[in-house]
Amino acid sequence: MPNQRTRVDVTAEVMRYLGFSVLLLLLITEPALANKFETIGGGVAGSSGIKREWLQKFFLVAGGISLFGAFLAVVVPRKNALFLNFRNWKASAAVLTVLSIIFFGAAFLF
Repeated sequence: MPNQRTRVDVTAEVMRYLGFSVLLLLLITEPALANKFETIGGGVAGSSGIKREWLQKFFLVAGGISLFGAFLAVVVPRKNALFLNFRNWKASAAVLTVLSIIFFGAAFLF
């Protein structure tokens, strides 16, 4: 059959479309995120304090969620539906604990 495509051809085409979609998504969302805190005219007075406070709250919440996930990984290791493989609770707890330390550290740096 002359029109039959191989799996490699299809995979390469899918990867090309995926890369194009990611690039397009980045180009579309950048202008939307550009003026989140400041406008062209200089923004709100004291906007750096607003940014700092928002980032600190974000990192505190992310650290809390990670710490709670680590706690759940230890307390209910084989019954937690958040983990796809019930045997990896030790690794999950360790990774989530490290992430919570990083998030809390970033929050206190601000």
